[in-house]
Amino acid sequence: MNIKQFTKEITVLMLALIVAGGSYLLWDRHTYHDTVNPKAALTKASKTKAATTLIFHKTGCADCRAVVTDVNRGIRNNANTDYVVVDTKDSDLYKRYNVVSVPTIIKLHSGHEVSRYSGTNKAEIANILAGEAMR
Repeated sequence: MNIKQFTKEITVLMLALIVAGGSYLLWDRHTYHDTVNPKAALTKASKTKAATTLIFHKTGCADCRAVVTDVNRGIRNNANTDYVVVDTKDSDLYKRYNVVSVPTIIKLHSGHEVSRYSGTNKAEIANILAGEAMR
């Protein structure tokens, strides 16, 4: 193998890695990361008396897509809170928590609701994800 061929192959490999990394970053910021078993996560959180934030969204919902970046940023910025993210298409938990619109964010403490926000106001979303009580 000559140097030109080796350089060309390394360049192609580097470009592929850059594209893959960029795609991951876009996916990470523009997709809800649903909790694998939300019912079990909520049961565990209520037993440990931990503060938990429950986030309901729906695949295909325009309002949910409009705030997904803000929700993911709020989750990253408040890593000390447990989050349970639920797609209402894949779970009936929305019935248990009387969720009638999405996106809805519910703060729980010891399994009991302490605040809730439904809507797309980015400041309100940031506040509730940061732990500020609302109703």
